[in-house]
Amino acid sequence: MTNLSSFKQAAALFGEPARAAMIWELFDGKPVSAGDLAIAANITPQSASSHLKKLVEAGILQVQKQGKHKYFVYANPEIAVAVETLSNVFSAPKGLNHAQREVRAARSCYDHLAGQAGVQVTEALLRKGLIADHPDHLKEFSVTPQGLSWFKGLEIDVPQLTIAKRPLALKCIDWTEKTPHLAGGLGAAMLQYFLKEGWFRKVYQKRNLLITSKGEFELKQRLNIDLKG
Repeated sequence: MTNLSSFKQAAALFGEPARAAMIWELFDGKPVSAGDLAIAANITPQSASSHLKKLVEAGILQVQKQGKHKYFVYANPEIAVAVETLSNVFSAPKGLNHAQREVRAARSCYDHLAGQAGVQVTEALLRKGLIADHPDHLKEFSVTPQGLSWFKGLEIDVPQLTIAKRPLALKCIDWTEKTPHLAGGLGAAMLQYFLKEGWFRKVYQKRNLLITSKGEFELKQRLNIDLKG
């Protein structure tokens, strides 16, 4: 399939309003049932089933079975990067309400940290020379020797992550901040550590994340950034 053919197929799949709504509903990485996706897209379960079949066949979504139940997730993390990138075609809305401001402040983008918090952490990693623009791949960061040691302090084995098929350190353009935050295997491992150590905590049934007082202290000490909960 040519690049143009691939683009046309992707545009047709993402451009249909109901499918777009269901794809967006899966953006935080949580498995969602067909029934809940139908509600999110404001369509009938029968119509949702047809749309989901097309998305699975195209390799955009995959099915996870839990007992008798089926749930849908992105087929791979790069789908989330594509969705985030498409969201940047239009400017972020002005005059955000309270809930939108919370999402902008800190949120999960599939499985990595995004929003103002994600961008500030990424920019601090760059300033301190822990990551750098990749010399060969414009859409990726590279980890410096100093970064290898720093991430080890977060219980992250960077060499081990490089073995995986997933890209190590992708640049994911933040849809509210219009600048990259750290994605890929490294971004996922970093958010996993932040959550495990209680630096951030998830909000039930919401995409935004809340930074804790411990997180404020640790990020100030380690990266010299001020994030307020």
